[in-house]
Amino acid sequence: MVGDAAKGEAVFAKCKACHTIDQGGANGIGPNLFGVHGEAVAGDRGGYAFSDALKGKGGTWDDATLDAWLKNPKAFAAGTKMTFAGITDDQQRADVIAYLKSKK
Repeated sequence: MVGDAAKGEAVFAKCKACHTIDQGGANGIGPNLFGVHGEAVAGDRGGYAFSDALKGKGGTWDDATLDAWLKNPKAFAAGTKMTFAGITDDQQRADVIAYLKSKK
């Protein structure tokens, strides 16, 4: 599914309560997400303390991994600190992923 970064930016508004996405942005309740696409899951995000559940996942934040995470964070990494329920709409997830990919 092809995502639209502009639409993803609008959907990402749900994420802004916990995440920043600007280059050099501070971590908040969640890590800053600038440049996260293509990086290691639970990799260095400026000293952010990831849950053991997410640290144990391994892999890379690619399209498929981000899609699974955004769909249902608790199913992706049982015991995650992230309390967000997820984005059930496939197109909205694709749009958010396109937006994340645009922030490099």
